[in-house]
Amino acid sequence: MLIIVAQATHTLSDLKRSVPAMLQAAQRAYDAWEQDDEGLDPELGAGGICQDIAEEMAGVLLGQGIDAATVSQQVGDQHVYVLARLVDGVYEVDIPPSVYESGSGYVWRKIPGVRFDESMLSVYKISGNPADFEEMTGEWM
Repeated sequence: MLIIVAQATHTLSDLKRSVPAMLQAAQRAYDAWEQDDEGLDPELGAGGICQDIAEEMAGVLLGQGIDAATVSQQVGDQHVYVLARLVDGVYEVDIPPSVYESGSGYVWRKIPGVRFDESMLSVYKISGNPADFEEMTGEWM
């Protein structure tokens, strides 16, 4: 059996150049989220949109050739964010849900009027080994 491990070729600078496009994509997901007076969305019910925001941001990174995947955390409140593989390790890329929604568990309310900016985006290294990306995401290249 042959297993091919992809080599990361992008740097943190490359990721940072993608920030404006990631914020625009996140804004589109947020703006498309419509809740009625009871906090229900036709597609999401009472759930939030972290998965939509993460998918949009990961799509931007993938479009730039940066290895990226969404992952779901189950400790505490359920939340979905992005992991990106760069030459010097694996980075978490996220807009914390407290920025655009309030609630807990699987019941969230949209915080009205949010406009995403760079101060809302967190990017930090969680591993110095790019090969950890596969284990962290289940993405076997």
